[in-house]
Order: sequence, then structure tokens, then C-alpha cells
Amino acid sequence: MRVIAGRRDRRRLDWFFSRYRDRTLIVHQGLTLDWLEELLKLGGGAGHFRFDARKPLDTKSAVSWLVHHHILRLDLPLPVLCDIGPDSIAVRHLLTKGRLGHPADIAWILDDMRGKSRVHATLIRGTEGLAARPGLPRDDNAYEIDLGD
Repeated sequence: MRVIAGRRDRRRLDWFFSRYRDRTLIVHQGLTLDWLEELLKLGGGAGHFRFDARKPLDTKSAVSWLVHHHILRLDLPLPVLCDIGPDSIAVRHLLTKGRLGHPADIAWILDDMRGKSRVHATLIRGTEGLAARPGLPRDDNAYEIDLGD
């Protein structure tokens, strides 16, 4: 049974990374309508996939499986922003001082994640599935805004 489960999990990961590579996923437990409207007003804001973690696990959905079995187990405050690479998922929560930031901050946070590798955790794909590597402390979510010269 373990071999069958391992194959099934690898197929889910294959599908997930082929579908979401170079994309972002916001995992949340409900977002206000105002926040979502602001997100959609931003250039590229509609390009973030969103997954409501209040939905029960759907074993047929690779995204649901990944969220419930890997992202939620990181025990980070929600919402989190997931930046999906070819074989890793960088994860950073969107709370600053206990409050959800403005959707416009996502671009700066992504820049901080990609340029400075400032993430709360990274899920790295290996032969045995995904392994979590810790990063920033939970309460560190500051980012720098690079305004150029």
C-alpha cells in the first residue's frame, strides 16, 4: 500500500508542478470582499490562484492535497503566498503585526521572496516527496521597498 500511495503522491506532485510552475498561490481561510476587490484591481492581481483552506480535503485534487498535507502543516498564519518554482514552493505569510497587508504589498513581498530568499519556509521536491526547510521566524515579515537610485 505504501508503494501505491507513493506513486499516487508523485503523480499529484507532477501534476501540481506542471500546472502551477512559475505561478503564485494564495492559501487562505476566507478573504474579505474589499481585499479581493483591491487584489483584482492591481495589474496582475487576478493572476494569483487562490485556495480557501476551509474546504475539506478533496483527494482527487492535487492542489487540495498539497495544501492540506504540506502547506497547512507548516503551521504559518494564513493567508500565505506560495511562489511555485520548478521543484520547490517558497511560502511566506501575508500578516504584518497580526494584520493582513494590502494586496499591493504582494508585489514587494514577491520581490523580497525571489530576490532575497526571505521566506518562512520552502517545500523542496525530492525522491520521497516534499521536504520542508524552515526560513524566517514567524514574526518576521518585514520587507524592503527598492525604489532604485
